[in-house]
Amino acid sequence: MGDVWHEHTGYGDFGNTAKIRRMKRKSPEEQKAYIKKLWQEDPKKYFEWKQYCIEVGALPDLFGYANNPIPIDESRL
Repeated sequence: MGDVWHEHTGYGDFGNTAKIRRMKRKSPEEQKAYIKKLWQEDPKKYFEWKQYCIEVGALPDLFGYANNPIPIDESRL
């Protein structure tokens, strides 16, 4: 599947990248609030985007890496 899969997951290629850029500009508290907002708006897109971030190593301090993901309970944010 490769890159084709990523184009159709989460918020799409451009949307995934845009959300990653927004996250990098936020403080840790703002990141948690933004994650909660995304999760509440569309859990399916959010979890696909989160998986995309983990697979490509984007936001490693927040989500971790494919071989060591960081668990987050979005309902508790």
